[in-house]
Amino acid sequence: MREVRVGVIGAGGVFRGAHLPAYAKISEARLVAIADPVELALKAALRKAKEIFLKEAEQLNQLGLVEEAERLKQISSEIRVYRDYHEMLKKEELDLVDVCTPHKYHAPAVVDSLRAGVNAMVEKPPARTYIEALDIVEAVRESEKLFQVNENYIFASGIYLMRKLIETGVVGEVEYVIVPCSHYGPEGKAWFWHPEIGGGGSLLDMGVHAIGVAWYLVGLEKKPVAVKAEKFTGVTIRSKERFIDGLYTKIRVEDDAHVLIRFEDPEDGSTTTALIEGSWSGKEFSSITIYGTRGFIRDIRRDGKLFLEVNDYAGSSKLVEVQGTGSTIVSEIRYMCKCVLSGTKSLLNEEYAAEVMAIIDSAYYSEMKGRRTVLLEEFKGFAEKLRQEYGERASDKFIEMKTKLFSS
Repeated sequence: MREVRVGVIGAGGVFRGAHLPAYAKISEARLVAIADPVELALKAALRKAKEIFLKEAEQLNQLGLVEEAERLKQISSEIRVYRDYHEMLKKEELDLVDVCTPHKYHAPAVVDSLRAGVNAMVEKPPARTYIEALDIVEAVRESEKLFQVNENYIFASGIYLMRKLIETGVVGEVEYVIVPCSHYGPEGKAWFWHPEIGGGGSLLDMGVHAIGVAWYLVGLEKKPVAVKAEKFTGVTIRSKERFIDGLYTKIRVEDDAHVLIRFEDPEDGSTTTALIEGSWSGKEFSSITIYGTRGFIRDIRRDGKLFLEVNDYAGSSKLVEVQGTGSTIVSEIRYMCKCVLSGTKSLLNEEYAAEVMAIIDSAYYSEMKGRRTVLLEEFKGFAEKLRQEYGERASDKFIEMKTKLFSS
């Protein structure tokens, strides 16, 4: 099988801690180059690569898989590094670029890669704004290359099993979905709290996961049509000051978001509502819960194991254990590599990415408008007006509007 030659843009924490270990597990991928403007990050990435790949090679040798072990040793000794990713794109023969930078550089790095004739994937969120996501859509169309936003949560075994159960009809027609995605904040990473770099706060960081999961569960064939910042929490700042990078800092981006999304089936006009939580203030909801016309499903943990609890409204209930909880990062990268090898468009393609960003920005817009319901087409019209008025500054202008909202 032909390998996918991968170049990485961004050698920071998400690459070294998540993507780099995955490449040692994926036979379809060959990591050939890493680009990052920070020399220390590149050196740390190379050290980590040798450590991970050689350890994996040793384990393969013990299993008698000598050829696979030698392949990993060779990869670890041949990885090249660049301070400028443009140079990497020019000099290397790449099949795929993996963008792992802070959010500000997601869309530019993807667009540059596509225009250089290389397929691209990017860590979530795909961009800081819907306006930037449109640049990706345009670059994919012009280049005719493949694109994926790396939303690893939908590759989780529990989410996949939940989707299969929904499709069997055990809960009937899905009417309401609750998806919480939260933790207590990335205090150790200052750029997350910087609106110009991060583009936003917990809604962009964690809410993007919840939106992707909710849409996947209700069915990607359904269309998001309306968004509302939930009345009692909305998109807001709860902890006004945080201890960020050694200093108590006044927060300028949201650390909590509760958002309602209405999805519509284009065939019969039926609708499903999702309540998503994207928070850096901890979970308000304990589990993902799917309510249908016949019953409901939720995920629960017992004795260190993950189960799906399937209930019907007649009172019966059963537990289904979730099996095979492997690495979601390995799954998302392997999936994109297989898409490249087969010339298949990813489920998490540029249209998906743009719609997810439209949902997120419509939620911000709803908050600006007093938490009223906003149709996606209404927000898209507003975004187009910003593009016409501000041109290349349109995305920054919308981020300024959000920052002003949270600082008022």
